[in-house]
Amino acid sequence: MMKKMIELLVVDDHKIVINGIKLALKDQREIQIIDYALSAEDALKKLTNLKPDIVLLDIQLPDMDGLDLCKEIKKRYPQVRIIGITTFTEVSFIAEMLRNGADGYLFKDTSEKELAEAIKTVYYGNQYLSQEVNRKLVDQALQKPSRRTGFIPKITRREQEVLNLIAAEHTTQEIADQLFLSVSTVEKHRMNLCIKLEARNSVGLLKKAIKFGLIS
Repeated sequence: MMKKMIELLVVDDHKIVINGIKLALKDQREIQIIDYALSAEDALKKLTNLKPDIVLLDIQLPDMDGLDLCKEIKKRYPQVRIIGITTFTEVSFIAEMLRNGADGYLFKDTSEKELAEAIKTVYYGNQYLSQEVNRKLVDQALQKPSRRTGFIPKITRREQEVLNLIAAEHTTQEIADQLFLSVSTVEKHRMNLCIKLEARNSVGLLKKAIKFGLIS
């Protein structure tokens, strides 16, 4: 039997997602959502007072990406367990989240049963990766020998547009104006590109983009 209720903090910038998680866990008597946060700043503030067992963490947040937030939470509160729960299915996101200290990784289309199973597994000190996550990691590992010749990161049409404008030396504001996007959205696209191409900054991003033939 469990010694106590498993307490969760849900971090996601969409209330509809938070409500969906609440609904999915409503019949789990041993699991309780004690609060939620709509941003990284909000999450860090609440963690100064709350002592959740587990943080359910989205990757895409308005003020800081969840990858960095995961690392920061683990640095400040190493006892807190973290499960990434997101729509990002790329192996680069999964690997980075795990490197930053995540104890589990789920996609948002997971079942109610698997969500509860992941929470309980992580609570007892074990890592939880969904079958789909495991499959993607195995597939990526099997591709490694031919990566130099055959692997090309998959980027979206919008990411390609942002990449082309970065290569043309446009500023973030200029890219936002040209594509009718907010500056924060452009920064998110830049972050996603850096993660997918495994680059640390814009210079590295352009080098990797040329290497993979994404720009000339």
